[in-house]
Amino acid sequence: MKSAIRWLIGGVTVLSVLGMWFLYPHRVEGEAQGGKEIQAFTTDGQFSHELFDQVLQKYVDSQGRVDYAGLKNDPGTLQSYLDLLAVNAPSAKATFQTGLAFWINAYNALTIKGVLDHYPTTSVRKIKLFGGFFSRIKFRVGGRSYTLDNIEHDIIRDEFGDPRIHFALVCASVGCPILEKRAFVPETLEERLDNATANFINNPEKVRLDHENGVLYLSQIFEWYAEDFEDTHDSVINFISEYLPEADAAFLERGEVQIQYVEYDWRLNAQVGVETKQK
Repeated sequence: MKSAIRWLIGGVTVLSVLGMWFLYPHRVEGEAQGGKEIQAFTTDGQFSHELFDQVLQKYVDSQGRVDYAGLKNDPGTLQSYLDLLAVNAPSAKATFQTGLAFWINAYNALTIKGVLDHYPTTSVRKIKLFGGFFSRIKFRVGGRSYTLDNIEHDIIRDEFGDPRIHFALVCASVGCPILEKRAFVPETLEERLDNATANFINNPEKVRLDHENGVLYLSQIFEWYAEDFEDTHDSVINFISEYLPEADAAFLERGEVQIQYVEYDWRLNAQVGVETKQK
């Protein structure tokens, strides 16, 4: 009887450990490192994204590809920015632009951090199974723990309701929008979101209209988040038409197209020529 109880207790312990590993297999990221004074706010009281801006300018090319190898060897500036994120978040009085710029930058910076912690790899889908890169790795922002899914769905999508964010959030994959070389700031956020949306929709790898066969090829972003576009427009096509050349928009308005979604490209958005090994 005692032996059976010991086996039962041992089994429960093993299952508990495995359960914790499956649900929360990664340490909380972005804990403040200490030992260095960092300026968190600009002279006008806005949270400063200058450190992340420096990282983007140095390690992201014009195609939005990241030099993960170089950044992994020189993580200090990114870590300093993450230290600021760890203890700061927009207040309830923050403007729409201030809050949204903060969370877009946080998502993109933490995505990069998540890749670096497991680099080299060829895809974020290889880092944790079953979408775990986005749903199980936790990061610290404003004194609280978040997954990337928490930030995207529970904060950015739920609280801000702007479908253009899908062309600013970068999930470290080729199928994503390009990662821009500058951090988002409140003063230019509206223009930046509009430009990012236009650039994505006019990229034939993401959106392509076949006039001859009446087929509109779309990134799966428009399938996964159709409700976001339909919340502000009559349809996904109606949203897309606003950013297309007049001839293409007119063709779509006639309603003579079928939509075909292009399989998402989950390869890592690493710079070409930077060696990676499958992990």
